[in-house]
Amino acid sequence: MENRNNITEFILLGLSQKKEIEVFFFLLFLLCYIAILIGNLLVMISITCSQLIDHPMYFFLTFLSLADLCYTSTVTPKLIIDLLTEKKVISYSGCMTQLFAMHFFGGIEVFVLTGMAYDRYVAICKPLHYAVIMSRWKCNAMIVASCVGGFLHSFGQFLLAIHQFMENRNNVTEFILLGLSKNKKVEILCFLFFLLCYLAIWLGNLIIMTSITCSQLSNQPMYFFLNYLALSDLLYTSTVTPKLMTDLLTEKKVISYKNCMTQLFTTHFFGGVEVFIITGMAYDRYVAICKPLHYTILMNRQRCNSILRASCAGGFLHSLGLFLLTIFLPFCGPNEIDHYFCDVYPLLKLACTDTHQIGFLVIANSGLMGLVIFVVLMASYFMILYNVRAYSAENRHKALSTCSSHIT
Repeated sequence: MENRNNITEFILLGLSQKKEIEVFFFLLFLLCYIAILIGNLLVMISITCSQLIDHPMYFFLTFLSLADLCYTSTVTPKLIIDLLTEKKVISYSGCMTQLFAMHFFGGIEVFVLTGMAYDRYVAICKPLHYAVIMSRWKCNAMIVASCVGGFLHSFGQFLLAIHQFMENRNNVTEFILLGLSKNKKVEILCFLFFLLCYLAIWLGNLIIMTSITCSQLSNQPMYFFLNYLALSDLLYTSTVTPKLMTDLLTEKKVISYKNCMTQLFTTHFFGGVEVFIITGMAYDRYVAICKPLHYTILMNRQRCNSILRASCAGGFLHSLGLFLLTIFLPFCGPNEIDHYFCDVYPLLKLACTDTHQIGFLVIANSGLMGLVIFVVLMASYFMILYNVRAYSAENRHKALSTCSSHIT
């Protein structure tokens, strides 16, 4: 990252140029930092080692102390060191890391405080329902939501900060997609083919979603997942196909740098969500066939929603990893992508830097996700086949027929 910018480090002007004042600030911030460390550690240890951790208010207070500790540690140690040095410098990567971490932990702290306000509202305004509303699951969900909120806030600030660097670093503002063919007749044939396929995908998925939503089937976990699988498939297809069909009818097939990065992110995001939902459906079939008596308990609506959230989080992390690996690449020219949409590997070929390590990380990202999903799918169906072997032929056929929607 550092080699791709003219600036590899920043000089921090600090609080003062006078040595006496810097020594005073050093002692002040050192005492404050030690007080914050000791105070927050005492709060966390006293709550964790007692029964107070079971109370929502103190549960949030523990995480608030941890977030405050991490937030303070993103800036103060560097500040204290700089107060004793002549040259106050920070590397480009160190600066970006500090910016991201500071906004991340600061955002978590603010969201946890908001959660504590909600906790006090429920405790005072709805005391009879407090134990039910503020269950441990709800508290954990609010902590996760705080972390996600802090991450999204920090990620937005991070992207805005590097935006100017990316614009100055890249000579390429748009890419030319070479497409599927140079022959106009072949392109028209491909346009008609993809148009029919796209309409069929839209119609098929909309029918699935409408029929499930308008009936009682949405209360069943299998159809609950199938509904969201159809939605993710619809969105996944829409990230590439409309642009592809438009390009098949135009002479110049171009896409801007920003739209290229957006297409790359959304394609892998919705594709990842789709794959993780399929994995969740495999687990659903395993529970339904191998543990039928516990099915309604294990696959309750809360568990289904958790699996769906985990699928979205998994798709987001997979896509974010590939997005970050690509967005820092310098493009000096040429700008012709030998593909019909923006993807990681075609872009790696255009980068004016060594991409062997990045290519390895891309393979590791996709390969690890694919391996884990493959193992889970194979394990679930192995357990299903192992359990149904003792069934009668009729019951075996009935059990396996419930997997048809997942397999197809």
